[in-house]
Parts: sequence; C-alpha cells; structure tokens
Amino acid sequence: MGRAVLLACLPWVVCLVLAVGVALLLVRIDGSRLRRLRRLWRLHRNEAGGAQSLAFVLTLPFFVMILLFIVQVSQLMIATVVVHYAAYAAARSASVWIPANIGDPETENRVSYYAPDPEAPDQQVPIMDPDHPDFGPSEGGVTYLVEPGSLKYAKIESAAVMACLPICPSRDTDAELDGQGARAAEIVDRVYSALSPESTANRAIPRRLRNKMAYAMDNTRVEIRFYHKNTEPPLRPYWIPPAEFRYNELGWQDQITVTVYHDLALLPGPGRLLARETYRPGGEPDSVSETVERRGRVYVYPLKASIAMGNEGEKSVIPYIYDVY
Repeated sequence: MGRAVLLACLPWVVCLVLAVGVALLLVRIDGSRLRRLRRLWRLHRNEAGGAQSLAFVLTLPFFVMILLFIVQVSQLMIATVVVHYAAYAAARSASVWIPANIGDPETENRVSYYAPDPEAPDQQVPIMDPDHPDFGPSEGGVTYLVEPGSLKYAKIESAAVMACLPICPSRDTDAELDGQGARAAEIVDRVYSALSPESTANRAIPRRLRNKMAYAMDNTRVEIRFYHKNTEPPLRPYWIPPAEFRYNELGWQDQITVTVYHDLALLPGPGRLLARETYRPGGEPDSVSETVERRGRVYVYPLKASIAMGNEGEKSVIPYIYDVY
C-alpha cells in the first residue's frame, strides 16, 4: 500500500515543487524579502497610507493564483492518501464480512451475484464438459465481478464512505441523504460530540457533518472483484449434484480486490481554472481539463485506488471433495 501511495502522489509532488518554485520566483521579481516580516507588520499598522510598487501590483494576481494552486495540490495529495486508505478499509471489511454468517441467503463466504469480469485480462475459463479431454484442474483462473445489492456489499461500501468522509466538503453541495445515510450522519454526530464535548455549542457542526456524509455517499463508489484459480473446483458448478460451492459463494482464500472511486471536490477558484478547456501546442486537448467535471456548484476530480486481500473465510467442515474431478 505504501508504494502505491508514493507512486500515486509523485505527480502531485512534482506539481507542488514547481508551484513553490514559481511562487518564490514571483517574490524575487517583485523585489520583496521574506525575511522582512517586521517591516511588513509596521506597514500593515501604518494608517497614513502608502504607495504600492508597480511590480507588486502586476505580480499580486499571479502570486495569489499560485498560492491557491499550492493549496489545491496539497489537498489532492492528502486526498490520494485518503482514497488509498479507503480502499484498504473496504478490502479489510470485505475479508471480514464475506466469511461472516449473517443469515440466509448470505451465509459463510457468500456475498452477492457475480459473473466473470469481461474486462479482466488473461481469463481462462475452466472446462465444464466432463467428456472433454482437458476436463479437470488446470492452470490459470477467472476474475469475477461482484454485483452490488446485498447487505455484505453495503457493509463494505460503507467502510469506504466513512474513510473518505474527512476529505468531503462541509458546505452544501445539493447532495441529499436517504434514510440509511441520515442514521449514519446521526451516529457520526454523536461520536464527534463525545470526542469533543465543547463542539455541542456550535450548532453548525451537525449540518456540516450531514453535508460531508451526503457528499461522501453520492461520490464514493466501490467495485469488488475476486480471482478463483482453476486448480480449485469451479465456482460455476455443474447442475448435477454434488456441487462443491453454493450460489453466491466465494472460494476459500480467493484473492479479493476492492477498488474505490471517489470524486474529490476541488476548491471553487482552482476548480474553475482547471476545468477550462485548454489545448496543448500540438492541438491535443489537455488531459486535466478533460478529467475535471462540474456537477452543480462543485468541480470534481476523480481519484481511484485498489487494494487486494485474501478471503479469510475458514474452510468448510465438510470434507473438501469434488467427486466430478
């Protein structure tokens, strides 16, 4: 996870270094000195008036724009780390919830309907015809994509939503909460009040927490995939009993990959600037402006992270025998 975070943050680190360098260059062009803070303080307290140099007037808008860009890049770096943590939290939740027994139809190692992922590379579907000469265990395997709609899937998705909550805006973004989201926001509010009792005096905090929860639920999406080897009995059993795996059941120790997609809300100023349609010298459209999207009053930038973990479900007490093989 640490290496993936470093690789994801590397482009933003380069942008941050370049932005700081440009800001220092503007300060140098303006003729200012960062060490003369005492003189700046005296100038601020002077009410007699004063004249600003032409260089300061010309460079101030660019300097403010660079500062806002630095703040935005810093937020993008922090959000990249948070989204990777959200993927880890969701994958850890999957390795815990999928093997759990929460009652029919989601007993041990069952999660939801799944099907082979059409976009996964190197898919090797097992031979299902007993009369085929290559019938039986083989090399390779199949990557399956799990469909949402089950209680366990909702538990996994909620782990990613709660992890992305700190990077969501507290202002009103026109996102609305459903019944489940409203209950989750109330729980967060109670926990926040317990951790910081003095915050109860601020009546705006519950509303801000609801805004953050509403945005997180509307702009965080989870995809669950798992890989099943062909050396194990196939998950798509023959319609002739006995069947090793039941409906919606994952294989023991199968690798589960959880991908979290989050649309980060940008600052209004930098977001509007980055969303402007620009073109490179060769005439190709800029990739950043194509990625930034405006949704209502918010400019968003998509972030993505994937984490893989093993299915920690225990092997069934029934002997692991597949009579057909």
